[in-house]
Amino acid sequence: MWGMALYAAVLFYALTPGVLVSLPPGASRMTVNLTHAVVFGAVFVLTHKMVCKALGDRM
Repeated sequence: MWGMALYAAVLFYALTPGVLVSLPPGASRMTVNLTHAVVFGAVFVLTHKMVCKALGDRM
């Protein structure tokens, strides 16, 4: 459980606009924030089971 919480926190930080990249470049702040929220959600949904297995966490 704590492993997944840490994974989500690190993923959230890494996908915060301006930390690694701002998508789409030159867009308004609201558009950038919404894009990064969608990217975070998609990456989390696609990777959470793999990370859970790797960490041995039970959901």
